[in-house]
Amino acid sequence: MSRKLYPALVKDLEAVSGISIGYRRSGVLKVAYEKSDVTRLGRELAWQSRAKLPLARMSRAQLAAQEAALSNELACGLWFEADATLEPRALLAALRIAAEKRGAKFRSGSFVKRIVERGGRAVGVELDDGTMVAGSHVVLAAGSWTSLINGAGANATMPHVVPARGQIVELKTSAPVLDAVVFGPDCYMVPRADGRLLIGSTLEFVGFRREVTAGAVAKLLAAAIRLVPVLAEAELSATWSSFRPYTHDELPLLGPSSTPGLILMSGHYRNGILLAPISAHIVAGCVLGEKAPLPLAPFSPDRGAS
Repeated sequence: MSRKLYPALVKDLEAVSGISIGYRRSGVLKVAYEKSDVTRLGRELAWQSRAKLPLARMSRAQLAAQEAALSNELACGLWFEADATLEPRALLAALRIAAEKRGAKFRSGSFVKRIVERGGRAVGVELDDGTMVAGSHVVLAAGSWTSLINGAGANATMPHVVPARGQIVELKTSAPVLDAVVFGPDCYMVPRADGRLLIGSTLEFVGFRREVTAGAVAKLLAAAIRLVPVLAEAELSATWSSFRPYTHDELPLLGPSSTPGLILMSGHYRNGILLAPISAHIVAGCVLGEKAPLPLAPFSPDRGAS
């Protein structure tokens, strides 16, 4: 559902902001060195076939024909034709510009101290300088920092959101070596049109430490070079790390909480970009009193603490 919303969102954002977000239908390959691994993966993803989403099994020869740079060690893979990719940083910039042009106000450098509650209802937020920003509704979308915000019972009944650090390596080649996004056993690779290739990502529960570690970079590079041997000659152009908002059941907190006026949009873990359109649609509907497009019980902010 979220994927279907993306083309219209991209068209609107690019028209209003003037920024290209690099959206393209690249497809996704999930590959394995052992046939048994792909068979297991196919069973896990059987729901995609039941939902009539494009999914095809590819032999070693088919992989080589589609992505010539892939290792000949690979046994086979799965091809998800309908999946797409984009530039997250460009998306964020376009969202901000489009939002400001349509009346949104941003307060950079201001930190939310707590959610203000009056008469049992969330009525705004208090900033670190004591200023209150009032509103008919409060949308708590603080990502990995969600559980650090006090007030309105936000920490009492919700599953905790904790930071899950992910480290990423960026390589640069003179021309793209892959067309599709590739998920392998120990890394994934996202190609960009200018020859950059993003390699990710670790999963580490280390609090809010934002380091990039030598061990993680070494493991990611080794996994990527095994998948695409030509990358041994690529330029190491950048490394970074950031945090995914993780919940104990790996499901987002999405929709109204038990406190009237407080709506959650957090805990998306690895799927924040993927689920952004449908999540925004759901939250907007909550504010406007509209019926949700899908059952929200599995994502209820009050489904129980971890």
